[in-house]
Amino acid sequence: MELSVLWINIYTFLIGVARSAYSVLYNLFLRSQGFDNVLVGKATFYYSWGLAVGGLIFSSLSDRIGRKNTIILTTPLFSLMGFLRIVAQTPQAIVTSSFLFGLFDTSILLPTISIIESSDDRKRLRNSNINFAIVMLTGVLGYFGAGVLAEWIGYFKALSLSMILALMSVVPVIRFPNVKRTSKVERIFELNLGQTIMLTYYIISGALVSFAAGIFINFGNVIFFDIFSLSTATISAILAISQLTTAGTSLFSHKVTEKFGYRLSLFALYGAVTLLIYTLPALMANPVAFSVGYVLRFVLLNISTPMYMVFCLTYLPRNYMATFSGLSYFLNNAMRAFSAYTFSKLSLAGETNYTKLFLVTGHYYLLNTIATLLTFSVLTYLSSKQLDGLVVVKLERKTKPKNRNSLKPVNRISGNFFVLSSSRKGKSKKYAGVHIHHRK
Repeated sequence: MELSVLWINIYTFLIGVARSAYSVLYNLFLRSQGFDNVLVGKATFYYSWGLAVGGLIFSSLSDRIGRKNTIILTTPLFSLMGFLRIVAQTPQAIVTSSFLFGLFDTSILLPTISIIESSDDRKRLRNSNINFAIVMLTGVLGYFGAGVLAEWIGYFKALSLSMILALMSVVPVIRFPNVKRTSKVERIFELNLGQTIMLTYYIISGALVSFAAGIFINFGNVIFFDIFSLSTATISAILAISQLTTAGTSLFSHKVTEKFGYRLSLFALYGAVTLLIYTLPALMANPVAFSVGYVLRFVLLNISTPMYMVFCLTYLPRNYMATFSGLSYFLNNAMRAFSAYTFSKLSLAGETNYTKLFLVTGHYYLLNTIATLLTFSVLTYLSSKQLDGLVVVKLERKTKPKNRNSLKPVNRISGNFFVLSSSRKGKSKKYAGVHIHHRK
């Protein structure tokens, strides 16, 4: 089991460096070719829609042919579309290749699911934190390395090398566990009231944060370029510092939640991020102050990512983990596409209205903070009345029943813990050391 996690982490490292290098350079590459922010926004818009559609298609496909086979299928196509994207000369070719580039990008969704499925129940959060720290570390290497490399050999060659590395990342995938949902077991889809509320929150929170975070994920490099006219190397260094700081803090974020609880920790993090976003317009006069605010926002939001993923996906029925992830991934990237559309609209006058952009972004973070408070308040109330265990959704399709170990949430939330049990009689076990988690 641990060996499987190792190979997943190696793949995460290789594809992460390639993806980070490509993402930090591509928008700047378009600007260097004379294209304005309107086209940059459109390219990101179609790329995000490609991610949304691809996530929905390939998460479902991976249930049938396995995570490993799906990644082996999509990664070469992802690399090919990356090459086509940088040789495209017309706006139509750029947006079309951007959509296809996103369509075959499964480098985030499937490894995350694979880590959770391949981890021992009591090591799931630890392994997710390690994998997330690797993602952040690859951002450091990709952002900083790409910035230096681009100034040395140029944007085109640096982008090409990143896609070659992406293609090479297929090698460790061969050693992946090929997890898929078998059709020979009894299919039961059941949600109690607590799970239904949590699934709703999982989708809504992810969508709200994705719009707000999408502005900085997709246009962070352009923001620094437009406001302060910083060099590519300097911009890459700032983004790398953000990733490195997040990588370090994410390894110890579970200590904070152990002390203060996940609900209080999340509410405090989201509240702090909201305040930071609202102060960014006032910081635009000073590049150092703005950079510090940018880094803090990035760190505070992203240290909660592994907690969010483990909490929600563990809390919900395990047999439908990829389905729920795919649905959330679709909506999240649809919201990122909308954020790219918003960026383009605010850039029509030739210059982007960043003050208005930051205020709009802050509103979405504020809505997410309110949604977090309301959700956990309702869950606490239902738990106190023992109402959260009421089954509200149940769909059943009988095939050939077969005993299997399953992950079952407790009927009601008790503090910060959940219970793992076996579906076979006489082999029930409880682990009080595994926590409920929440959060890119």
